Amino acid sequence: MEGSGIAIFVDCGIDTGYDAYKALALGADAVAVGRGILKPLLQQGAEGVEEKVQKMNEQLSELMMYTCVKDIRSFDASVLYI
Repeated sequence: MEGSGIAIFVDCGIDTGYDAYKALALGADAVAVGRGILKPLLQQGAEGVEEKVQKMNEQLSELMMYTCVKDIRSFDASVLYI
């Protein structure tokens, strides 16, 4: 919450970089990915988690590029179509 000194972290249901993008655009300061990496962890171990996180970062970067969001401090809800 801007100006309150309280950081907002979003967790649960974040499975893609697109999900992370939406959370950041809606005002989150950070996004945690717990459940989203559980399946790759159980199926492929550390390598699966690395692949999942890399894919999520690629998706987030892609949407940021398409919407001209230069860094995570530049997000605002105007980039979302509701």
